[in-house]
Amino acid sequence: MNSVPDNTNTYGSCGSTGTDDGSFAFTFNSNGTSGPGLGQYEAKGDLYQIGGGYGGHFWYAHTRNEAHLGDGVDSNGNKVDGLMTVKGTWTLGQNLDGWARVFVQVPDTGAHTQQAHYVIHGVEGGDRDRYLNTHYGANTWAELGVYHFTGTPQVELSNTADDGIGDDDVAFTSVAFQKLPGKPQHMVVAMGDSYTSGEGSGDYSSESDTSHGTTGWNACRRGANGWSRKLLLPFQATSLGDLSDAHSTVADLQNVSCSGASTWNVRGKDITQNDADVHPSAWDDPSKPQTQGQFHEIAQIDSGVLSDDTTLVMLTIGGNDGGNFTDAITKCYLVGVCDKDDYTAKMNTAVDATGRLLDEISQKAPHAQIVLMGYPHIVADDPCLTADFDTLNALADELRDKQAAKVAELKNQGVKVAFADPISAFHGHGICDSDEWINRIVAGPNGDGDYHSGDPANPIPRIPLTGICASLESFHPKDRGTTAYSAVMDQTLADIGYTGSQ
Repeated sequence: MNSVPDNTNTYGSCGSTGTDDGSFAFTFNSNGTSGPGLGQYEAKGDLYQIGGGYGGHFWYAHTRNEAHLGDGVDSNGNKVDGLMTVKGTWTLGQNLDGWARVFVQVPDTGAHTQQAHYVIHGVEGGDRDRYLNTHYGANTWAELGVYHFTGTPQVELSNTADDGIGDDDVAFTSVAFQKLPGKPQHMVVAMGDSYTSGEGSGDYSSESDTSHGTTGWNACRRGANGWSRKLLLPFQATSLGDLSDAHSTVADLQNVSCSGASTWNVRGKDITQNDADVHPSAWDDPSKPQTQGQFHEIAQIDSGVLSDDTTLVMLTIGGNDGGNFTDAITKCYLVGVCDKDDYTAKMNTAVDATGRLLDEISQKAPHAQIVLMGYPHIVADDPCLTADFDTLNALADELRDKQAAKVAELKNQGVKVAFADPISAFHGHGICDSDEWINRIVAGPNGDGDYHSGDPANPIPRIPLTGICASLESFHPKDRGTTAYSAVMDQTLADIGYTGSQ
C-alpha cells in the first residue's frame, strides 16, 4: 500500500506509483476552531514530500518528543497534547483472518529516526506496538513482525519519539503484507549485548553501524554472521538467518541486540537506581556522544518484538554491567595486573538485574522458551602474553556459575528458562591457543559505527604504548567463534526438548 492514491504521477523517470490494495490517510491535531491563529493545523507545516523511494514518492516529518509536540485545544475547547503530531495510517483493502508478515518500505533518505513507532491494528488480542530503527540509508523493505489478524489490518506511524527534538526524519512510505498458511513454528527473538549481535564477526547491518561523528551514531552492530542467524532449529536443515531472509513460513527472527548493551539498556530500568525508568543521557543533549549499548534505539524489551506468539528468546547479557568487561580486559589483559575480588560485587548486581530481566521477558512472552547464553574463556589456559589469564578465566567461570544458579532459581519459580554454557566448546580456541576463535586487539575503525581514536565514549581509546585505537571487534568471537556459539545453542535446544509451536 502506497502513501499516495493509485497511479499518482511522480517526478523524473519514476513514472506513476501504480495500484495497490489499500488506502492511506494523515491525521493532525488542530490548534482549535476559533480565535486568532486557531482552526489551523501546525503539524501540516512540518510535512514534506520527496520524489524517491518505492514508487517514486514518500512523505516525511520530523520526530518530536513530549516537550516538542506542543499543546492545542480540540473542537470542544479542551486541551490536547501533540499539536505537532503527524500520524499516517495504512489500511488494507481486505479483511485478513489469519497470519501475515508485515513489511514497511524504508527509503534511502528521509528516514533517519531510530525510534519509528508503528502500531499494528486488527491483531488478535489487541493493538501491537513495534519500534524500528529506520536509518538504513538504502531503499529496502524492513520487517515489522508476524501477526494473527482477525479483521481489516491497519498500520499506523507517527512522528513521536522519546529522543525527538525536530532533527530526525520519519518517513511515510509503503506497507506490504505477506499472507502465511498459519503461525510460523518458530517465532524467535535475539536480544542482549555484543556476544549476541555478532560483534567481531563482521558484515553488520547498515542501520546498526552508521553515522560515526554525528548525533545519529549507532554502533549496535548486528552482524550477518551472528550466532543467532547460524542457528539450526530442530528438524531444520537451513539456518535461521537464511530462513528469515527468505521470509519463510516456518520461522521468523527478530533481532534487537546491541553491542555494548548492559541489562538496563535491555530492560529500560536500572537496578542500581531502584529500577527507575532510564534512557541514554545523550538523548537529552545531542551534542554528547550517544550512550554505548543503546544509542538512540528504544529499550530492547519495549521494542515490541516480544509477545504471546514468541516461541524462543535467546540472549547474552550482564558482562557489560558496571563496566566489568572492559575494566577486566584493560587491567587483566592490557596491564597484566588485576584482582578477581574487585569485580564480585558488580557481578552480583549484574546477575540480579539479569534475573529480573529474564522474569520480565517471560511476562511479555509467556509461552516462549528463554535461553540465557553465557560467555566463553576469551584467553587460553596457558598465557603467551604478559597478562593475567588466570584471573580472566576465573571471572568467566564465576559469572557462568552465578548466571546458571540464577536461571535454576527462576526455573524453580516456574519461569521457562534454560542456561547455555559455551566455555567447554571454546576450550583450546581462546587467545593464545593454536586455533583462536576470539579476536585479539583489532585496530579500528572497522565500519562506520566503530570507534575512532579520540572518541570520548571509547572504553579503550588506545592501546597503551602503541597508539592503536581498539575496534569494538577486539576480544569478541570471530566468524568461527559465532559458529561454535550456534552449535552450543543447537545442542541446548535439543537437550531441553524445544520444538517451537505445537
